[in-house]
Amino acid sequence: MKNIIVLFSLLTITSCTNDSSTSTKTSTDTAASISLPPKPLVISTAEDEGWGGDLKLSITEIKENDTANIYKVVSTYEGNNLGLQVSIPKIKEKNKGFASGLTLSSIGKESDNLLATLALVYKQKMDSSIQFTNSISLNYVNLSEFGKSLGAQESKSNNSVAEYKLFFQGDEDYAELYLNVNPEEHWIELNEKDEEYRPAIIKFLRK
Repeated sequence: MKNIIVLFSLLTITSCTNDSSTSTKTSTDTAASISLPPKPLVISTAEDEGWGGDLKLSITEIKENDTANIYKVVSTYEGNNLGLQVSIPKIKEKNKGFASGLTLSSIGKESDNLLATLALVYKQKMDSSIQFTNSISLNYVNLSEFGKSLGAQESKSNNSVAEYKLFFQGDEDYAELYLNVNPEEHWIELNEKDEEYRPAIIKFLRK
């Protein structure tokens, strides 16, 4: 009888341990760390630094899982919401900051509105039925890591901003775009590398 009681106690302890482990695993699933209202879209002008085709949008939600930091980005523009989802791998970039797997994804009508607005800013002809691609995975370079590989000193003034260059590559088309992310101030920027890439960027981002 004593042995049965001991065995029962051990089984109870094991069961509690398994339940605790399951609960811990569930808590590591993707969860929102912030949820904020959208802010107005900021579009650079010809007088601003850059090409005049740079967009600044607000981060409205931040999530993370074991492999990536995920940003939902939504801003308002002329009575509409526009935005997308940006997923940045958590990996430590090697090879001078070059890596792959950064994804831009549609969040629905807001992303279609973003693409239409981007086409307008880029002065590209688009029909009203334009749709944002479901998801596109890109090669990229972390510009901070790339700078370190060249011996550059890390900037202390903007250490909360992560700067990336994105590479759009296809069989016939190629384009580059800068992506700047500031999780602390809750914004991202999509900045031009060169005006010549405008048609290709729209082509890569449309469904």
